[in-house]
Amino acid sequence: MSSSSRGPRDYSSGTVKGLFALSGTTCYFPDCPRPVVVFIDDEAFTEAKIAHIYGANEGSARYDPGMTDNERRAFANLMLLCGPHHELVDTRHPDAYPAETLLQWKAEREAEMGIDRNTLAGVTEEGLVDAILKAIASVPPQRTAVVELGLGLASPGGCLSFPVETAKDYLFLDMYKDVGMPVLILTVRNTGALKAYVNNQSVHFNPYGAALFDPNHFPYNPSMPKQLDAGESSQWFYDLFAVIKMVSFCRDMNGVVEDLVAKVGLGSGEEFESDPLPVDYLPGYDPVPSAD
Repeated sequence: MSSSSRGPRDYSSGTVKGLFALSGTTCYFPDCPRPVVVFIDDEAFTEAKIAHIYGANEGSARYDPGMTDNERRAFANLMLLCGPHHELVDTRHPDAYPAETLLQWKAEREAEMGIDRNTLAGVTEEGLVDAILKAIASVPPQRTAVVELGLGLASPGGCLSFPVETAKDYLFLDMYKDVGMPVLILTVRNTGALKAYVNNQSVHFNPYGAALFDPNHFPYNPSMPKQLDAGESSQWFYDLFAVIKMVSFCRDMNGVVEDLVAKVGLGSGEEFESDPLPVDYLPGYDPVPSAD
C-alpha cells in the first residue's frame, strides 16, 4: 500500500513502537498512573488507545482540514491515552482540550524520556524506533526509589521516629505514651528525575517467607497508587503490634525470622526493596526462643 492511500489510522509499526517507548509506561494525561500495558499470567495486554492530537476524520475532535492523512497518522500527531482519558479528551469534553494542550503534554512526556522535537526531526518512520532508543539510552536511569524501614510513633499530626538500633528502649516510655501508635515505618523516596507511582508494597519476614500486604487500612496512610514527584517521599505505617504478632506466629510454626524487608512496586513495573531490619530491633521480641 502506498503512503498516499493509507488512512489516518493506518499507523506504521515504528510509530506505534515509538509511542509505547516514550510513554514512560503510563497514559500521557498529566498525573494519570494507568499503565499502557498490563500483564496477566505473563501475557501482555494493551490498555492504552492511540489518540490523535488533530482529529483523524472530519467531525472528530480538533480536526484540521488542512492536514493530510500522512500528517494525521504521523508520530508527531499521536499520543497514548487510557480508555477514560481518551473518552474525556475526544468525546465528552473535547473543547476543554485544544490541540495546543495535547501538544504540550506530548512535548513534556517526551522531554522526560530524554527526547526533544529536534531529536526526531527528519527521521523516517522506519528509523523512528532506533532514534528513540538511542536517545533514551543516552540518558541515565530516571525512575529510581529508595525504600527504608524504621520504627516510631504515628498520629494524625505526623510521625516521631527513633533510631532503629535503640527504638525499643524509647517507644513505650511514659513520656511518649500520648504521642501516637507504635508503628513500623515504610518510607519511599523518589530519587529519580521522573514522577513515580507507588502501586503496592509489602513487608516480608525472612527467611521464613511470610509477608504483610497492603497497609492502606491503617488510618493515617496515603492511598495507593500514590504519586511521588522527583525528590518527594511518602510514608506508610504498619501496626507494630501486628508485626510483632506475625514474628511470634512464625516462631510458633517453627519458622526462623531474622529480619524484615519491605518491597515496593511502582506503576511502571520497577520494584525496589529496603535493607533488612533485624527483628531483634523490635520491642518485646526475644530473638532467641526460650528453652521449655
